Amino acid sequence: MLPSLFYIFMKFYLVIYLCSIISGQCPSNSITAMSYDTHYDCVVDGYRVAHNTFKNLEETEEFERDQIEREKYVIKFECKQFGEKT
Repeated sequence: MLPSLFYIFMKFYLVIYLCSIISGQCPSNSITAMSYDTHYDCVVDGYRVAHNTFKNLEETEEFERDQIEREKYVIKFECKQFGEKT
């Protein structure tokens, strides 16, 4: 199915945040290179990316399991809309 004209000039970009429930802060964010034609597609993929990002935190040298537990890190995301409706 082709997108309607409404979406031709509009894109949604996935923004990922690393947040601490303890501090209430989200000091780290990243705009991914992924763009989507619809909000729905962005959200569905956002849950997948957030899950994989969280599961991979320990594999980076920055985070250890006890730090993740202590700070109660979570991954949040949003789909930022860019462009104009036609």
